[in-house]
Amino acid sequence: MFLIQGQDKDKLFDRFYRVLNDDIVSGFGIGLYLCAEIIDRHQGKIGVESEFGEGSTFWFSLPVAVVSV
Repeated sequence: MFLIQGQDKDKLFDRFYRVLNDDIVSGFGIGLYLCAEIIDRHQGKIGVESEFGEGSTFWFSLPVAVVSV
């Protein structure tokens, strides 16, 4: 299990940023960055709510397009 500390939350969506846990760094640091880029290009928002040692919730929202007929 990876734990997100307070100083990591602001950087999670940066390109190549990886969280250090127990001296282990896994992944390439592009997954959350790509998610954030895709969501941003669709005028959406992405974020994380996290309590160290308790867990994390990642969320995103996308605008709803209204189609006129």
